Amino acid sequence: MGFGLLLCAYFLLTFMSVGIGDYCYVTYLLGALVASRAVEHQLKAYNPRFRLLYIPTALYALLAVYFTLLAVDDVFLLGLPLRGTVVTAVVSWVQFITELSFSVVALWSSAEIAASVGLDRHRDRAKRNLVFVCIWGIAQLLLLTIPALAAAGNQTPVKLLLLYQLVVYLLCCFSFYGCFTAICPAGEEFGKPSKPSRFKFINDINAKLDEKNERARLEYEKSLQEPPKKYSAKNNNRHHKKKK
Repeated sequence: MGFGLLLCAYFLLTFMSVGIGDYCYVTYLLGALVASRAVEHQLKAYNPRFRLLYIPTALYALLAVYFTLLAVDDVFLLGLPLRGTVVTAVVSWVQFITELSFSVVALWSSAEIAASVGLDRHRDRAKRNLVFVCIWGIAQLLLLTIPALAAAGNQTPVKLLLLYQLVVYLLCCFSFYGCFTAICPAGEEFGKPSKPSRFKFINDINAKLDEKNERARLEYEKSLQEPPKKYSAKNNNRHHKKKK
């Protein structure tokens, strides 16, 4: 329902972007396209709050343009005014706001969907990661507003924050993956119907699997309609004795 694409986009915009450094325009552009597709075709139908991802996604696209121009300038020595102090500071702030807003919106919206289907553990995990992201945001804000703090101890605060940031990336990826594996559109709890194949034996296998899934679905729905079973008096006594 879109969480797979969201996970892919987040991985591209975070881990991959940090890993390739100056060539992050590639991952920024790919991540923005994947995130836009996830929101447009799937996620916004289940939680309209995901529409807010369009804003950081557009900012990622603009950052991709900027870093592309930097790469072109390095190759052709065009002398473009892209490395001034003011420009660099503005880009750093845009990167910070973009990453923070994307992570906050994605995690908050995911927590809401998890809560709506009764997945309390997934909801709590997303909210916990949201707190971790906010802690990173406060620390990064301090480094941006106090350059002397960032330069202290041979940039030790920057290195420590980067390490913390990577851990937060990993936790957020686990959170989105958990939503991807546990949440599906209504009616697909037992998988999607198999698509017809050109080969008859494959269609026969898929038909048997679909039949098996349908039986499992009917049995599951039947079990929901049955009254809950209770212990007999004898079993209740034995059960209580074990607990003491």
